[in-house]
Amino acid sequence: MQKHARSALVFTFLVLVLGSVCANAAPQPLYGKTIVVTWQEEHQQKRSEGDQIKSVAAWGEFDVYVSEAGRPFSRLRFSMMGVRENRRGGGLRTGTKDAVGGEGGAARNVAFSGDTMTASMPRGAGGALLVSVTFDNGFQSCSARTVSGKAPGAVAARIKSIINGGLYDLYSVKTSGESCRIQNGNMFAQ
Repeated sequence: MQKHARSALVFTFLVLVLGSVCANAAPQPLYGKTIVVTWQEEHQQKRSEGDQIKSVAAWGEFDVYVSEAGRPFSRLRFSMMGVRENRRGGGLRTGTKDAVGGEGGAARNVAFSGDTMTASMPRGAGGALLVSVTFDNGFQSCSARTVSGKAPGAVAARIKSIINGGLYDLYSVKTSGESCRIQNGNMFAQ
């Protein structure tokens, strides 16, 4: 399958999921627990002002706390190695964005169905991110998959970085290395 056709297929899938997923109640065994999904990304990106396209490594984390009332609270976090202005070297830079279930409309949608949780969210103008989690029968462990895509025919998705607030054009995003765990309590309160 050609690269453009594959990107269009992934984005079409994400748009269908974004438009059709409804917020179902979380399963009772997840009440009072936090689901933590981590993954790696390789971006082909550049600053919107110009620059050359660069390959950049990033680490994503998506956390969902299910309250005792079954309401999901979520946090999206990205980290990447950055170069400090006017200095050699760089450091790990991190940014986060929180959301409460039922707020923000289509900004982020966390839904539960049987033994799965799906979180869909726009990724800038023309892009989307899907995090899919499958739980074991007792909701004691989980596995995850992440997919990032852009609109059919779009050369890039324009994003505002949650790390530094800058505008970037994402030409491609390859996700890998997903891991998932469930922990007791509200990790946002820690």
